[in-house]
Amino acid sequence: MSPAAPTAAGCRWLAVRGAADPRGRINFVETGADLDFPVRRAFWIHGVPAGQNRGHHAHREARLLIVALSGGADLVLDDGRHRETVRLDRPDLGMLVGAWVWHELHDFAADTVVLALASTGYAESDYIRDYDTFLRDVRAKGTS
Repeated sequence: MSPAAPTAAGCRWLAVRGAADPRGRINFVETGADLDFPVRRAFWIHGVPAGQNRGHHAHREARLLIVALSGGADLVLDDGRHRETVRLDRPDLGMLVGAWVWHELHDFAADTVVLALASTGYAESDYIRDYDTFLRDVRAKGTS
């Protein structure tokens, strides 16, 4: 069962398909069947010391699927109008994060591994790293 739908525009939970048998579990995503974008980059966050945070940016173009493969972390989603925090702590449930959504990861459990699948390759020009600039740009864009 999925948690409540997020209020941030362009974000939604994705139940990650999988299977289980006596040998264990497997989960998977496929472009076209699960993701409406081709995966151009994959990265994972791990070894985050207690009290440290990650993210603190938005993307102009990139869309992401973010999944806690183990452990858990709080994911802040902010579209410039709605700001909320959801908990990522299941490898079978990820958050699809659209472009123009500020996101932050906080409160990492010990040994957490978070996987992100991105619709674009890395380009520094895609990042908005200052929150006030994000708010100004997203309001000028008219998406919030």
